Amino acid sequence: MATLALVASSCSKGPETNATPSLHEAFDGLFLIGGTLSDSMLENPSDPGYNVVAKHFNSLSPENCMKWGRMNPTPTETHYELVDSFVRYGSQNQQALVGHTLFWHSQTPDWVYQDAAGKELSREALLARMRERAELMAKRWGDEILYWDVVNESILGDGSWRKSKYQQIIGDDFTEQAFRIASETLPPHAKLLYNDYSMTDPGRRDAVVAMVKDFKSKGIRIDGIGMQGHWLMDFPDTADIAASIAAFAATGVKVHITELDIDLLGRAAFFGANVDAEKLVATPENNPYPDGNLPASEEERFAQRYQEIFEMLVQQADHIERVTFWGVSDKTNWLNNFPVRGRTNFSLLFDRNFQPKPAFYRVLETAKKR
Repeated sequence: MATLALVASSCSKGPETNATPSLHEAFDGLFLIGGTLSDSMLENPSDPGYNVVAKHFNSLSPENCMKWGRMNPTPTETHYELVDSFVRYGSQNQQALVGHTLFWHSQTPDWVYQDAAGKELSREALLARMRERAELMAKRWGDEILYWDVVNESILGDGSWRKSKYQQIIGDDFTEQAFRIASETLPPHAKLLYNDYSMTDPGRRDAVVAMVKDFKSKGIRIDGIGMQGHWLMDFPDTADIAASIAAFAATGVKVHITELDIDLLGRAAFFGANVDAEKLVATPENNPYPDGNLPASEEERFAQRYQEIFEMLVQQADHIERVTFWGVSDKTNWLNNFPVRGRTNFSLLFDRNFQPKPAFYRVLETAKKR
């Protein structure tokens, strides 16, 4: 069990110093603590966020650079430099790396589904193209990357298959075929995950449980379930999160909290992480703290929400392999632009100056309750 330095007040904001306890050391023996590197960080090795990354995270995910549209926007255009930088940095720092993501409908370019003449591919041709991508990933980065989000978001909230282009061309076994391809191409040490948002929705949760059982009955390898933690201040209830963790773990796989952030300001009339949703414009009403400074009462409310979530995660630690924050600090977190473009939001444990927030110390305290 890691020994935590005493904190004068878990509600006070203090500067990041050498004496600030490390998140991943605090949770050693419970689960990995991860962060996410944006393209802008990978393009700038002197980004101050790396001070947080090096000290607090023992697992790393790439935010965008491994997605198909970023790597290969056209059949003849390739961008592998940022992925190389991501893998090189994480490997040098002995951080467990995540390949995010092999197959995702939202950032797959149109050419992937078409032949040279622009005609839609057959099922067999698209499966072959998927295999080519998996083989490329395995050859370039397979030795260094441990976890792979094989499929991202192929199940809807009601439990039905998402009618993506993959699904339309391949059929209802798209996700199954993706896992078959991944297990046949990626190295034996790789751990294969299914990743999705709103995983407390009963329809999606039950469908994922049924999918894992089906795969296992067919001898198809699946090693973990990624629960995207794009959560709100009042939803979902921690009891519902715990129930979903238990349901997934009961299938014999480990659970990963893959994209954790807490949306302090809310998302109007919807919940989730659907990046296709129409974006709104920032106004004084929906963007109340544009200078990046929160009232003490809001800092406290935010800290309490993180505390209750991590108290629950610690209780469920036997089922959890990794908890990854979606970003490093509030400065560049995606919620500054989703669903309200240009909003100053607050969602992570480090502020815009990369300093630990009161929520950081509350989270540290939960590690003592193992």
